[in-house]
Amino acid sequence: MKTVISGRIRSFDEDNRIISIYCRDRIRYFYIQRSLLNHIGKFLDLNRFVQFTIAEGTRPLDGHIVQTINYFIKIMEIRYRKNIVYYDVKNIKEGTRKLINSLDYKMFLDLEMSMHPYRQNPDFIQEIIQVGYLIVDAKDNVVATYNQVVQPTIHKRLSRRTTKFLDLTQEDIDNGIPFEAFYEHFRQVINEYDPAIIVWGRNDFLALRQGYKVNKLPSLHKHTRYINLLKLHKNYFHLKNDLGLFNALRLYEEDDNSQSHNAFEDAQVTYRIFKGFADVLNHRIRVDVSQYK
Repeated sequence: MKTVISGRIRSFDEDNRIISIYCRDRIRYFYIQRSLLNHIGKFLDLNRFVQFTIAEGTRPLDGHIVQTINYFIKIMEIRYRKNIVYYDVKNIKEGTRKLINSLDYKMFLDLEMSMHPYRQNPDFIQEIIQVGYLIVDAKDNVVATYNQVVQPTIHKRLSRRTTKFLDLTQEDIDNGIPFEAFYEHFRQVINEYDPAIIVWGRNDFLALRQGYKVNKLPSLHKHTRYINLLKLHKNYFHLKNDLGLFNALRLYEEDDNSQSHNAFEDAQVTYRIFKGFADVLNHRIRVDVSQYK
């Protein structure tokens, strides 16, 4: 059972990330983790009303006995006529639900990258070597799929680490398409469907940006809109650490041990996670994330 603390901020030590609250007839001190402070720090100020949940247990820190804040529920300034709400987790969750429900065409994208060799090579650049996606419309009809091996531009031969980790061979790579061919296809698909591109984490977005640069092609950044499904999960469920793709899948489906490191199959997994998350947002199902907190 979570413990909720409410009160006005009496002091705020930003260097040590400690706030104090007068509650239950005494002053209590609470520690804010750095990632959480980065998220809500701009809303914190003396005398503002805060409501948050705390972790069990206490510890000494900078001369105080502190408890760690799990997440903030509300931050507001109480005024005579009308309160000013700076942060409200209910509004954020409702905003996430509206965003997900408003999406029309959605591309579920996954990329596989070449991997560094076992021997250190400071000149090595990771490159996209496999692309998988599926596009669905607003009614969940699959309107397009793509599963393609892409030839690296700089390091033509795969490292042994790559072939060991991925289900790809050097022959597969040699028979793949040049990055320019993928780029042209990707550009046309974006123009045709204007999809929201759903990815798990930031790596795929960063890999595409690097691919444009390496191949001296115009960036498609201004023509694309990415939704980081991992970040939505972290914010909605108040997770401290990143959640792995297949751990996320286990929130919504029975574990089938299907992890394969294949771009198209992982894109399909991202789609299945998205549908489960949408069910949570729309209150059709509930999931237990306690093991990941």
